[in-house]
Amino acid sequence: MARYTKRDFQVGEYWLSQREGSAAYYRTSYDAKTRRTIRVSLGTEDGEAAKQALTEYYLLTRKPVDEKPTEAFLSDVLRRYYTEHGSKARSKGQANVGVNHWLDFWETSTVEELRDITRQEDFHKHLFARGMTPAAVNRVIGVGKAALNRAWKRGELQQPPYIARVKEKPVAPRGRPMTVEELQKLYAAASPHLKTFMRWMLGTAARPEAILTLNSDQVSRTDRTIRLNPEGRAENKKRRPVVRLPDALAKEQFNGSLIQYKGEAVGSLKTAWKAARVRAGLDDACKPYSLRHTASKWMRKHGVSMDEVGQQLGHREKGNAVTAIYTADDPAYLEQASKALNALVSAVCAPVARQQRKRYSGTAKQVTVSA
Repeated sequence: MARYTKRDFQVGEYWLSQREGSAAYYRTSYDAKTRRTIRVSLGTEDGEAAKQALTEYYLLTRKPVDEKPTEAFLSDVLRRYYTEHGSKARSKGQANVGVNHWLDFWETSTVEELRDITRQEDFHKHLFARGMTPAAVNRVIGVGKAALNRAWKRGELQQPPYIARVKEKPVAPRGRPMTVEELQKLYAAASPHLKTFMRWMLGTAARPEAILTLNSDQVSRTDRTIRLNPEGRAENKKRRPVVRLPDALAKEQFNGSLIQYKGEAVGSLKTAWKAARVRAGLDDACKPYSLRHTASKWMRKHGVSMDEVGQQLGHREKGNAVTAIYTADDPAYLEQASKALNALVSAVCAPVARQQRKRYSGTAKQVTVSA
C-alpha cells in the first residue's frame, strides 16, 4: 500500500498529502461513516498552487450563514476574504501579506478569541517584533478587520468583535506643495504620459490613484463632468467625487485609459516621476500627491470657499447624502473651483508649450507639441 505524507497544510477537514515517491498533491479528507480516507488529485506538483486550490475548494463547498463567533474559525474568514475579494483588488499584495500575518499568529483561533484585548495586544507586539512601523501594523490590522466586516455584511458571520489599532504619530502630507515655477520645471522634464497625468491632477485636485485609473467612460463632455469613482467601485472613506471638466482638459480626447505608455494602461508612475523630478532638479519631497496639495492651496489662494474646496477634494459631505447625488447637475456646482484649477493648468502648462513650440519653429520638419 502506498504511503502518504503527514498533514503539512490543512483547511477545515481537508489537508494536502503526497504519495511516497510522487510530487503530485492530493486533496485529502476522512469519511467517518465509511472510515475511509478519501484522496483527490489536485493536478499540480507546486506546493503553493496546491494550497491555493485546496483553500478555494474548501471555501466554495462551505458557505456559512450567520455563524456564531464561537464556532467560526478566523482562518476561514481570512481565507474567504482573500480568495473572493483581496486577490482581485489592486492592493492584492497588501491583502496577501496582511492575511498571512494574521494566519501566522492566530492559527486555529475562533473569531470569539479575538474579544480578548490582551491577545490582540500580543498580536501587535508580534508584528512590532518583525520590525514594522505603527502604520504598517495598522495596515495589517486593517486587512483582518476588513475580512471580518465583509463576512458580517454578507450574513456569513454574526456581529464581529472590536478590533484595536495601535497609535500612530502624526505624519506629514505625502508630498509637499510646489510652486508654479517648480511645476513648470517638472512638466518640461516629464515624459508625455506623465505630462497627461500632471494636467489632469492639477485640473481636478484628485488623488493620484483616481487619475491613474481614469477611463474615458468616466468623462462626460456633454455635462462637462468627470466621475472620478468608476462604475462598480465601492466608495470608501477616501471619496472620489464628481467634479467639473475644466476648459483646459475638455479639448483632450482619449479612448480607454487616460494614462497610457506605448498603447498600454500604466500601472505605476514611480519611474517616470523620479526621472522627471531629477531632471528638473527638485527634491524628493516632491511627490505625485504634491499636485493635489498644490491644487488645494491654489484654490484657497484664489478665493474658492472652504466648502467648495472640500467638495472638490472629495471630503465627507455634510447634510443629506441622497440630495448630494444630484448636486453635479447644478450649473453652479464647483464652478469657482473649476475656474481656479483651469487657471492653474494654464499657468503650469501653457508657458512650457509656448517655449517648446518656439524651440521647434523654423525647423524643416513641422513638429506639433501638445500642452
